[in-house]
Amino acid sequence: MAGKFPIAVDSETGRLTGVVMHEPGSEIANMTPENAERALYSDILNLAVAADEYAQLKGVLEKRTRIFGVKDLLADILLNPQVRSELVARICAAEDMPAIADMLADCEPRELSRLLIEGVPLVKDNLSRFLSRDRYSLPPLHNFFFSRDAAAVVGDRVLVSRMANQVRGREACIMEAIFDYHPDLGATTVNPALLGGSGPTAPLEGGDVLVAAPDILLMGLGARTSR
Repeated sequence: MAGKFPIAVDSETGRLTGVVMHEPGSEIANMTPENAERALYSDILNLAVAADEYAQLKGVLEKRTRIFGVKDLLADILLNPQVRSELVARICAAEDMPAIADMLADCEPRELSRLLIEGVPLVKDNLSRFLSRDRYSLPPLHNFFFSRDAAAVVGDRVLVSRMANQVRGREACIMEAIFDYHPDLGATTVNPALLGGSGPTAPLEGGDVLVAAPDILLMGLGARTSR
């Protein structure tokens, strides 16, 4: 690509030139009735149906705009050893899983991209883990195909979400890293959690953010964006 892809959204009616999407995959297939509620679902999803609906949407969009796949973008930035080390450390600290940090950091970029999204299976190498009902050290991101939620473009900035539910926090972490470090994306991120004040405690999700016009920003208030 010649130069960076410009990041700019100042209305809901302008020409759409690029879309970041995540194709549903094994993280959906590995959902069970047991973990569905923790994953914020009332029932398990049918991967075949979800994949077909995704393919239809992607097919329509790519006729007029460029599609960026989250997993590919993530693999690209993980080629940078420093980015890989920092992202792994941040995720493992946030999810209290320091024991798997070295293993993840040693993975090839594309494999690491897959594991950070599809989950890291729990190794049952001691009695407590053998008896544990958990299947994963790092749970799959069952909701990541709702890619609008983890970040939103406002003007020429990318607003990083503070997810209302902790199980989705890694999604925002990944999206922030992608927009901060991908060589093809000309983006500046804004993370409210780092701004002080009410930022660290107030949830805000991209699905509740709508840029109506250059001077009008609408915010939906509800369970996932509370103030």
